[in-house]
Amino acid sequence: LLIWAHAATGDAAAHEEFCAAVREKVALDEPIVVKPRHGSNSKHVGVWPTPRTAGETAVLKSVDKALHAMDRTWKKESWNQNAVPHGVVLQPMYAPIAGLFDCGDSSSPIHGRPLELKVQVLFGEVVGCIINTYTPSYVWVSREGVIHLWDASAHSFLKRHHGNFEPIPMGVLELLQDALRGDWLLIRANSEQLARSAGLDELRVDWLLGDARWGPRIGETTYMGSFALDMLPASVLLARAFATAHLSRRQLAGSS
Repeated sequence: LLIWAHAATGDAAAHEEFCAAVREKVALDEPIVVKPRHGSNSKHVGVWPTPRTAGETAVLKSVDKALHAMDRTWKKESWNQNAVPHGVVLQPMYAPIAGLFDCGDSSSPIHGRPLELKVQVLFGEVVGCIINTYTPSYVWVSREGVIHLWDASAHSFLKRHHGNFEPIPMGVLELLQDALRGDWLLIRANSEQLARSAGLDELRVDWLLGDARWGPRIGETTYMGSFALDMLPASVLLARAFATAHLSRRQLAGSS
């Protein structure tokens, strides 16, 4: 997804340029998102669907909030995510699920977020995907782009910390089917190209789906994030494949 502006915490000149970019988007009433570039888990994100109505002052306050944001959940992230320098980014607002169809119960937290497909790449090959349900996921997309619904009541499907299971809101699966039908080959090919060009043994590529204006867009990439932790059966298989491949490579290197 496009980055219209960014600024590091403590860089006064970059901060001024960033605020100028924000004012320009507010004047145009362009839907925008202001968020900390060092953050995760949708914490301290300013979402402004109609920034002119909200007012320039309110939007600029979200800039300062993002620049200095900190959340206790971030301390649990991997070292590479915590190594990102603190700062703020300005991006277009990608259409949330609630803006794409009638979701029914608007209280579900997923409705206010875009549909996100987390593509798991091992050794340059896409092996599958999960979606961002923000609850334990039972939706798995295969390498062929086929949607599989796991039995969430199966023994050992959930881990103890998961809490209560919530079903996928109605309409989300249909939205996912439409996106995969039109764009799966592009998503898979570009995800593999990213991992191969960087020479990575694993990579998770998060795609935003469903917005008619922006089309499928990469929201972020994560190294050490490719094991579908919210879907235990798949996670175990991915971890075993990853470990087996590295052990085999080590054995081959030792015998040469």
